[in-house]
Amino acid sequence: MTGTGRQDQQNTRATLLASLNGIVGAGHVLTAPRATRRYTRGFRYGAGPVACVVRPGSLVEMWRVLNAAVASGRAVILQAANTGLTGGSTPWGEDYDREIVLISVMRLRGIHLIEGGKQVVCLPGATLDRLEKSLRPLEI
Repeated sequence: MTGTGRQDQQNTRATLLASLNGIVGAGHVLTAPRATRRYTRGFRYGAGPVACVVRPGSLVEMWRVLNAAVASGRAVILQAANTGLTGGSTPWGEDYDREIVLISVMRLRGIHLIEGGKQVVCLPGATLDRLEKSLRPLEI
């Protein structure tokens, strides 16, 4: 890549990061290798670089982050707990045709009880412990 092309990419990345910071707050946009490592290395396998890791706190933030990443021309990987069970939640090597924005959805912890707890909608960061505690008072 030429010097000008590299500078254009950095300017574009800076614009993307500014946009993401505005959506989720600077504390939830990670760029340093040490900060992103737990997200970019699979628990079982897989590893690779990312432009950033973004941790939205609501479904609306996730939607806005996804739109910003796609509009910037980045590839997107959505990641929940990074258990490595599916092998698709971390970058795999460095052979991508563009930078990756990894969206960690573990801050999305909502549990929504439907019909008095007969059904539930659990967002990706919800735990079984929290679900049990939500259902316990209902004596289901």
